[in-house]
Amino acid sequence: MKSKLCSAALATLLMLFCACASGSGAITAPPATEPEQTSPIPVKSPNPCGFNPSDWCPAPAGDACGEHRDTVSCKADESCHGMHYRGESVVACHYDKRGFATNCPTVGCVSR
Repeated sequence: MKSKLCSAALATLLMLFCACASGSGAITAPPATEPEQTSPIPVKSPNPCGFNPSDWCPAPAGDACGEHRDTVSCKADESCHGMHYRGESVVACHYDKRGFATNCPTVGCVSR
């Protein structure tokens, strides 16, 4: 039992030594992953829309709901749904069945 414990400790020390001797001397975390996309429309631009609470994202070309420029007019049109806010929030956003949140901003208007 004692030899297994010594072997485990030696292996750990050896790994730490190798990590320190390999260059930077620091053990780094894995690279960050992309934020999960919750918007009903995939965004492929270098400056994706919907991460800032003041964003109003364009609807896809030809989408009639794209004429709405604010949450009130979008919500008034029964054929339209709100685009989900994709930024950070202290609490989870609570969306209704048409995509409008009670505690997060609506960032665009699309038809479903």
